[in-house]
Amino acid sequence: MKDSIFSPAFIEELKAKNDIVNIIGKYVRLEKKGKNFWGCCPFHHEKTPSFCINEYEQFYHCFGCGESGDVITFLRKFENMEYIDAIKLLAENAGMKLPEIEENQKFAEAKKQKDKSLKILEIAKNFYKENLYTTNAKPAQDYIKKRKLTKRELDDFELGYSPNFFQIVNLLKSYKFTDAEMKASGVCELGKSGKPYDFLSERLIFPIVDAQGDCIGFSGRDLSGSGYMKYKNTSATVVFNKSKAIYGINLVKKLKQEKGLDTIILVEGQFDVITMHRFGFKNTVACLGTAITKDHLRQLKRFADNIILCLDGDSAGQKATLRTLEVFREMPELNVKVAVLHSGQDPDEFLSNNGVEGMQKLLQNTLSPMAFRIFVFKNKYNLNSLDEKMKFIKEVIAEIKKLSTNAEQEIYLAELGKLTNVSIDILRRDLDSSSTPLVAKQSIEKPAPAPELDANIKAVKFVLASMLHKKDYADFWGNLEEYIINPSLKKLYKLLLAKHKEGTELKISSLYDIFDVETDTAIQDVINFQFSNITNPKEYFLSSVWQMIENELKFRKATLSKQYKEEIVSSKKVELLMQINEIDKQLKKKNLGDFI
Repeated sequence: MKDSIFSPAFIEELKAKNDIVNIIGKYVRLEKKGKNFWGCCPFHHEKTPSFCINEYEQFYHCFGCGESGDVITFLRKFENMEYIDAIKLLAENAGMKLPEIEENQKFAEAKKQKDKSLKILEIAKNFYKENLYTTNAKPAQDYIKKRKLTKRELDDFELGYSPNFFQIVNLLKSYKFTDAEMKASGVCELGKSGKPYDFLSERLIFPIVDAQGDCIGFSGRDLSGSGYMKYKNTSATVVFNKSKAIYGINLVKKLKQEKGLDTIILVEGQFDVITMHRFGFKNTVACLGTAITKDHLRQLKRFADNIILCLDGDSAGQKATLRTLEVFREMPELNVKVAVLHSGQDPDEFLSNNGVEGMQKLLQNTLSPMAFRIFVFKNKYNLNSLDEKMKFIKEVIAEIKKLSTNAEQEIYLAELGKLTNVSIDILRRDLDSSSTPLVAKQSIEKPAPAPELDANIKAVKFVLASMLHKKDYADFWGNLEEYIINPSLKKLYKLLLAKHKEGTELKISSLYDIFDVETDTAIQDVINFQFSNITNPKEYFLSSVWQMIENELKFRKATLSKQYKEEIVSSKKVELLMQINEIDKQLKKKNLGDFI
């Protein structure tokens, strides 16, 4: 059983009272066709609906991007929620009380701390916002005028101002929060005396809001002119982790829900995001000046498949772009392009100088990751120098080597040839000799499974999928457990068999509580099996059952044959030979009835 702090009975009741069609229908326009409901997938951009909800089994599957799950999974992914928060929301929706979690006191304490920190952060956010419009906030007001921000941006991003070190402390104390709780929330730091103080004092405050709309931390821009740390961010807390936080993600989520979204623009800083929004590019976010991580990209993937990197145009920005592109290599399902800004400019400056049309043109003329690398290397070396040209070729060849297809490699080899006046045949030889080809590396690291094992797993998945989806022809309930090698699939079969003996059904939605479906590809394949690819399912079902049995019989025969060759005692050799002959008879007879 997948780890859960709630009982299976509670989760089952929770799902029963939260019909998946009604819940998803609040986010996606659905239309009933036959027994199922269809709509455009909320997890990727599409015009033709491929997102299907099976109301009886209470699960969804997108035939376009492969996303699937139950009502809890949907909320976690679409709302970017923690498991407990999705459960809490569904319980509130159904009027159910969350059971006491006495057996997990540590979890209960963590949840209590998280809720308290979010409350403190919300109070602080509102305090800073109100302060922005007081006479104490003149430095912030002057700066806002200088940056030409309108009331719309101030409201959308909830900007604020911290007037001094202690006003927020006194306010929080009036709410009976302790010094330790203030520090744990990230709003205050403790001084040498142990007393809390506002570490963002005299700064313009940027609330950092997550996809659920909760304020999880702050970033402060220095206005004192002291030159000490232009930007300061909240320290890591139970709710804030800079390597996961995305500035503007709440507004991108809102945009996706209202108008749809297929592309996100990723910039460096908060003001870049705000300026892009002011000029109408509301699909823009930033990662708080930190290195972009896979956690950032996983969040972005929930809202769009296409990402445009628009980092600063200076040397540091180009280096940051190159580093970021390496992270994108680990998530090939995201399509990334690079918008190249003029040297030394950031998006804010570019828009001020070139306006909306200039930015639109920039975003329409993006470079692929490889084209951007060539662009950077070309500016790095003097191609009129023979030595530097060789270094340029070597560096570009090393990057071309990492491309996943021969077609891509050929395209960029041709481009390299044009830039250097070197024959593509010579460049291709350099490419081939530079290191072991990528395909060969993959074959060494991940040897292909034996054909019979690969075929067997396909047969097992089809048989289990037919049983799980309650197909009429799936009426063979012999003991197949010993013919299933994969632990997850073996466990699934035992569950199906137990339910069959009880005369009850195993609901597909329950598998999301039993297995870690997001990481278990074998279970995913069974749940989302494409039956439309099978021409004669009944015949294929029986042949697949036999294939499972046949594969095991052949394995036993091979084992016995090896023992026979190594055995020296005649009587035992005769006994082994009789067992081998019996298996040969079974293989020739192919009678499924012998194995019920």
